[in-house]
Amino acid sequence: MSNMFNSNLQIKMEGVSHSKEMKIYINGFPKGVKVDNDFLKKELLRRKPDALLSNARIEEDEYEFLSGVTNNITNGKEIIIVVKNNNYHSNNYEYGLIRPSHADYPAYIKYGKDYDYRGGGQFSGRLTALTVIAGALCKEALKKYNVNIASHIKQIGNIKDHNLDYSEKEINCLNNHLMIDEKALGQVNDLIKKTKEDGDSIGGAIEAYATGVKVGLGEDYFGGLEAKMASLMFSIPGAKAVSFGNGQDFASEFGSSVNDELAYIDGNVKILSNNAGGINGGLSNGNPIVCTVIFRPTSSIKKSQRSINIDTKTNINLQINGNHDACFAYRCGVIVEGMLAISLLDSYLGDNC
Repeated sequence: MSNMFNSNLQIKMEGVSHSKEMKIYINGFPKGVKVDNDFLKKELLRRKPDALLSNARIEEDEYEFLSGVTNNITNGKEIIIVVKNNNYHSNNYEYGLIRPSHADYPAYIKYGKDYDYRGGGQFSGRLTALTVIAGALCKEALKKYNVNIASHIKQIGNIKDHNLDYSEKEINCLNNHLMIDEKALGQVNDLIKKTKEDGDSIGGAIEAYATGVKVGLGEDYFGGLEAKMASLMFSIPGAKAVSFGNGQDFASEFGSSVNDELAYIDGNVKILSNNAGGINGGLSNGNPIVCTVIFRPTSSIKKSQRSINIDTKTNINLQINGNHDACFAYRCGVIVEGMLAISLLDSYLGDNC
């Protein structure tokens, strides 16, 4: 099933952007994990749009555990969580109008007149509220393994944060900040405001990382950490590139410059750099795992664009109204972290070493 992640964890999602509710089902989740609702609500709050930077849809993200949790402790049975949708406006969408760079056209071809054109249907970023919840639960479960996860806005437009050292100090800082460089964050905010005023959108990149991951976590071939993580990251709407460590910069480098050398220091193995992003051959090597996800500019913009009405088979000029982000990447850090947490917990649950 396409709406299901099926590994050591089995995660299934149901619902669409404008349905009254969405559901997520999680099987294989460990028993005895505390559900910290304050933390879960805080994670959902990180996903919400900033009203000063975006006209995007704001939901209360009301959720309820229907099963799998007893007295705020997971009980080993199937976890079912429902999330309510309240603030949607279906009248902003018209059947047959194909929005450029959305899934509208291929979805129409695939599903015919049954495709859900309201707010992107099942392809909408609204469903990432479910993955944030799942990711928050996985973060709680990963505490058993002393794994910490954080992220920052690496880049919006041409504005970049400084490089991180992936320390515990930075993890604590990034729990409350989007970027380490506060000056750069101010420039990003100004850029997004200007983009919003222009009726346009802009892309960006999120760098997420995990510390404390044991050496040797992962499998070969299709079970490798990078393969699993990339698959989950690409399920986030708008994600267009995923890389680990130096990523695309490897294409212009020599091995002598980017190989991560090793040494014994005080009797312990130390990898002297982290160009590979903490993964070799699909297995964790003990360094921080570093993953970057690049998001395209939000497809819905107020500028007039050429498109089609597939119902009347005519060419049109389309100006998209409704609630949309000027920069979806701005609030994707918690979503990327959630996918990283899911993939790591899934790997720990299947670990045989």
